[in-house]
Amino acid sequence: MTPSEITQSLHLAKALNLIVSSRHINGVLHVYNAAGYARPWDSFASEYPLERLQAMIKRAYRAA
Repeated sequence: MTPSEITQSLHLAKALNLIVSSRHINGVLHVYNAAGYARPWDSFASEYPLERLQAMIKRAYRAA
């Protein structure tokens, strides 16, 4: 993923309330959910690739 794609993914994940924050720990990007649970970015991105996040946003806005 390019830095731009990571930024876009982070913004979409926050808009979908999948994550609330992110930070680097020992050089590894981690994301946090609302319960405070952290997971490495690579793990999150494998479950929620950019294309999936984009589709989820489109569905959310169609339903609104």
